[in-house]
Amino acid sequence: MPEVKQIERVIRILQRFYVCRELTVSDLYEYFDRQVPKRTLLRDLNEISAANIPIRDEPHRGRERIWRVDKNFLRFIPQTIGNQEVLASFFLERLAVVAKGTRLEQDIRSLLDKAKQLIGPNVFESTDGGDFPHDMFGATFMGYIDYTDHSDKIDALVKATSECRTCRFVYKRGTGEKESEFTAEPYLLLYHKGAMYAVVYVSAYDNYIFLPVQRIRSIAYTGERFVRDPQFSLEKLREGRFGIFGGPDLKPERVVLKFGADIADVVAERMWHPSQVLTRNGDGSLTMELETVISDELRAWVGSWLHRVEVIEGL
Repeated sequence: MPEVKQIERVIRILQRFYVCRELTVSDLYEYFDRQVPKRTLLRDLNEISAANIPIRDEPHRGRERIWRVDKNFLRFIPQTIGNQEVLASFFLERLAVVAKGTRLEQDIRSLLDKAKQLIGPNVFESTDGGDFPHDMFGATFMGYIDYTDHSDKIDALVKATSECRTCRFVYKRGTGEKESEFTAEPYLLLYHKGAMYAVVYVSAYDNYIFLPVQRIRSIAYTGERFVRDPQFSLEKLREGRFGIFGGPDLKPERVVLKFGADIADVVAERMWHPSQVLTRNGDGSLTMELETVISDELRAWVGSWLHRVEVIEGL
C-alpha cells in the first residue's frame, strides 16, 4: 500500500465512520493494512475532533478507547473512486450500446459522468506514469436489435418494474399473428442474445412469460400496484431450461450429444447448461449429457453446429 497523505487518511477515516459509526485505533490500523502507525491514527482522530467534527472517545477494552461520531453529522460523504473502479467504468461504457438510442443509455452515460466528478486527476495515471488507455475494453454485437424506436416502452417498463405498477400490454407475437391484450406485472428487464425482454407475471395464467420488447405494441399503467413475490428469481425461472424459453408444463429430459474432435475443445471450454456432463472419448470427440427442457432454442443451438454434432439421445 503506497504512503497515504494525512488529508487522504482523514477523508477515509470519515468515510469509515459513515459505514461503521464507531471505531477503535486498532480497527483503523487494520483498515489501512497496518501501514499507518497507531500513534499517527490517534493523532488524526484528535485533529478531526479539534476541527469541531463531532466525534468523541470513551473507554473500551483495557487501555483502548472507542471513537463514535454523531449520526446526524455524516449525512453524506462521497466515496472515492480508485483505479479499478475507473477501469470497470470503461467496460460498462462499452456495454451501453445494447441500449443505444434509449433513455437507459443516457442514464448509463450520466451515471458515468457523475462518477467521474469524484475522481481526482491523478487516478487516471497508470503505474508506469502514463494515462490509462480509454479503449482498453471492447465489445462486439451481432444480430442485436436497435431499440432507438422503442425508447418510450423501455422507459415505461423501467418505471413500472421499479414502482411495482400493474400494466396493460398490447402484444403481437409475430408476422401474421393477431395482437393480444392482457394485464401483467413486470418483474425484470432481461438482455438475452441481442434482444431485450420484459419478464412479466400474468396472474390469469399463473405464469411468468418473456415478452420481446420490440413486439410490445403499447404499455399502459392500470393504476394498480402489485406486491412483488420475494421468492422470484431469474435463476429459478430458468431452472431446467436451455436459455430462457420453455413452459411450466415442460419437464427436463435427458439429451446426449456427441461433438466432433475438431470442435471438442471449443465446446468444452464453455458452460452451456448447469446440468452438463462432458466426457472425452478416445477418438478426441466429446460427449455432452444434459437434463433440459426440449425447446426451439435448444434445437437452434444444436443445429448451429451443423455436421459437427450428432444427436445420440433426445430431441
